Amino acid sequence: MSDFAASLRANGRWPATAISAVVFAALLVRSIGVLSAGEWLFTGRLLFACLLAGGLYILAHLMRAFRLAVIAMPLTGASFRTLVLLHLFVAPWSLVLPFKLDELIRLSELARIAKSWSRAIIVLVIDRSMDGVVLIGLALLLLASGGWNAAIPVALAGAGLTLLVLAFFVLPVLLEQVQRHIFVNHYQDRALSVLAKVSKARGMLDISRQVISAAPAFLVLATLGIWSMELVAVGAILAALDPQLLSTGGTVAATLGRADASWRVLLLGDLSPRALALATFVFFDAMLLVWIWVPLPYGRRQQAEPRRVRLPGADGIALPAAGKA
Repeated sequence: MSDFAASLRANGRWPATAISAVVFAALLVRSIGVLSAGEWLFTGRLLFACLLAGGLYILAHLMRAFRLAVIAMPLTGASFRTLVLLHLFVAPWSLVLPFKLDELIRLSELARIAKSWSRAIIVLVIDRSMDGVVLIGLALLLLASGGWNAAIPVALAGAGLTLLVLAFFVLPVLLEQVQRHIFVNHYQDRALSVLAKVSKARGMLDISRQVISAAPAFLVLATLGIWSMELVAVGAILAALDPQLLSTGGTVAATLGRADASWRVLLLGDLSPRALALATFVFFDAMLLVWIWVPLPYGRRQQAEPRRVRLPGADGIALPAAGKA
């Protein structure tokens, strides 16, 4: 126990770990109380579905952790194992905090490891943009099942993220032409300031393009695996509760709805719809089984993390060197 505390104190992990542990423990006690209060009749089929769903959700988050690591390694210089542990350390908060505020925690952890806020932001932007095409596909499934109201915001989000990926490849070429035009035709002091800003923007886009181009097949397959496992996990709970609830459109809507409803279930006690509430409790308890093993190795990895070679900044962007905030 003393080694655990010393490891956390050495890296400033003990406040974050202590706060997380207290919050998660309180929510765990509450979830167990709700699950044992008779709201659901746990038949053998439902119990098996919950175990299957919990296991698939853990696998989905492991795939998310692997995807984050592949994206972040060349930008942060951190190891694959450290970045996987980083994701798992933050993962339960994705079920607790509303409006994707857990991304702020992940951003802070990435910046701490990379010693650079700019690189941490690039990692998160690339990571989130990978879901764009899948969201468009889910929106089409919702449209096919008649869920127009739910499909429109999903389609818009997917289109925006997909355009962001395309921008990583298209905008650097356009910005290069803008740079040439400014350099050749303008000589005022203001032109130098604009040229510097354009060059910095081009550098950030170039870095993003290099990271995506390094492992496109893995990023696509990992993203498909993540969403497939989450869909099957939610579908298993729907089928066990009521087979009539199981349909393609219903499973997609429930999966997307669960992502938005989980914080209301855990923090506000909103148990409607019952399927989403049960899925939230199952997923939260499953992630806690993983989380309890993460803080100690994560703290030790940060303490002894060697600085590896990072992807150099592209022309025009001066990213902080290792050891600089």
